[in-house]
Amino acid sequence: MTLDPLDLVGVIAPQASIPVEEASVSKITLAYSSESSEAENASVADTITRVARARLDKFLTSELHGYSRSKVQAMIESGNVSVNGVIVLNANHLLKIHDGITISSVFVPEVYDLDPDENVDFSILYEDNDLIVVNKPAGVVVHPGAGNQHHTLANGLAYHYESLSSGGDSARPGIVHRIDKDTSGILVVAKNDYTHEKLAEQFKIHSIKRKYICFCYGVINPRCGKIETFISRDRNNRMKMAVSNSDGKLAISMYRTLKIFSNLVSKVECELHTGRTHQIRVHMTYIGHSLIGDSTYRSKNCNRILAEPTIQDKTRISYIRNFPRQALHAYLLEFTHPRSQELMHFESELPDDMQELEKILDGI
Repeated sequence: MTLDPLDLVGVIAPQASIPVEEASVSKITLAYSSESSEAENASVADTITRVARARLDKFLTSELHGYSRSKVQAMIESGNVSVNGVIVLNANHLLKIHDGITISSVFVPEVYDLDPDENVDFSILYEDNDLIVVNKPAGVVVHPGAGNQHHTLANGLAYHYESLSSGGDSARPGIVHRIDKDTSGILVVAKNDYTHEKLAEQFKIHSIKRKYICFCYGVINPRCGKIETFISRDRNNRMKMAVSNSDGKLAISMYRTLKIFSNLVSKVECELHTGRTHQIRVHMTYIGHSLIGDSTYRSKNCNRILAEPTIQDKTRISYIRNFPRQALHAYLLEFTHPRSQELMHFESELPDDMQELEKILDGI
């Protein structure tokens, strides 16, 4: 069924019951009338203008209870949201006054009964009343999702902590940001909603410093620089991300070569100025220097580099070829403490597998 929209952005007309709080803009609509004073109408008009510039995904996230922004984006990208009767697939779509939003099918928020798991491996670098800084090993998923319902970092945190921030998603209490399953390194976890909100704001404005160490094929020229592109879903493989000429989100990575091994492999420091999915892996592949062990993103020159005839030790080459995960470690995290305003700086040394990889590379 279709409900008659109000004459303003903020009309949500689900075809089945969704827990939607009355939109604040709907109240504004009622207040904006000939009976109001000129000053009151001017104030309301200003509020309407600001709301009308809202992105579709942000607006729906604010109005639908129990829906995380990622869940709303999935709802949009799967064709379940229409604006003025036209299906919109772009979560960035800007709303206008008089737009009517229709949700064609119900996305029931997934409510996870998060099972505490004492066997999840992670270490704590720092903890206070507001936050926890953890060091995640490779192989551990950050929070439950498709195909990974148990044995995640979130399950492990649930075992050790009775209360963490809600974060708007029952599947990931305390989780402010994430890194890939097979990437190791530092994450900050929020114990309360105030801390979660303030840390999320820092991520949003890119004031948090995040640096990674990776081992990649070849020698990058120039040895240090900036990679700035758009990143979106790969059109041929929706499980991958890809550099795009114009679509997607802006992605900026800084890189600096730390060490070169026989002109065949490089140890590189990467700093994220944005935090897109698989950003470092996509960017390094884009410039022709994919990460050792990355089976998803792989430069065409990898086999040629390892086939270099000057390399005599085939055992070492075999070790490099079969490294079981992307050689990527989130080694540095720096942010402002939400409550004390103190600058917090944390570093983590390379995990054992990447230290062993470096020793192998020293010998080629």
